[in-house]
Amino acid sequence: MARNSYRNFLRLLEKWPLDESKKGGRDLGEHLRIRVSEAFRLGDATPTDEVECQRVCASLNRLANNTYATRYPRKLTSTSTGVTIQECHQIASTEFLKAMEDSEKGLLSGMFKQG
Repeated sequence: MARNSYRNFLRLLEKWPLDESKKGGRDLGEHLRIRVSEAFRLGDATPTDEVECQRVCASLNRLANNTYATRYPRKLTSTSTGVTIQECHQIASTEFLKAMEDSEKGLLSGMFKQG
């Protein structure tokens, strides 16, 4: 039975995209790949709780297939702040967050030098 769960998770990971802008532990697809490799260290020979594996795999499949996004489509293309989807992706990218962190370090170090 573990063979079926393992294969289901492998099929799921094939559908799950990797977001190149969130490398370094911030990407959900990357996290899922790590968790599956940890959970199935022995491959399909790993003893598993089949009911729990089926529940988790079904939930992740619904997310990967955008089940709820298609069932309940959004009427607006912006958020409550007025930021578009593309802008949200740019703001959440690792490069943008690193740049913000670097600029905050510069601001704080400048404040401490003056005092």
